Amino acid sequence: MSVISFTAEVTTCVTVDVLAYTPPIRGRYSNLPELCEPAEPADLELRVTLGAVDVTEALPPDVLDALRAEALDQLAS
Repeated sequence: MSVISFTAEVTTCVTVDVLAYTPPIRGRYSNLPELCEPAEPADLELRVTLGAVDVTEALPPDVLDALRAEALDQLAS
């Protein structure tokens, strides 16, 4: 029998761990440009596991972005 290979879309539950979190920093404005500081967005590092397997690097960028947004929402509440 020959091997048949195909791609299928599967919905499953994963575990998302926030490994590191840096809260956002508000910018500071001054009438002297050299004293202005730009705002910095929040930053976090995620690990996504399916069972005991780390699948973080295998996820598409849009899925990782959605998980980051959800993690930031969880941290804000």
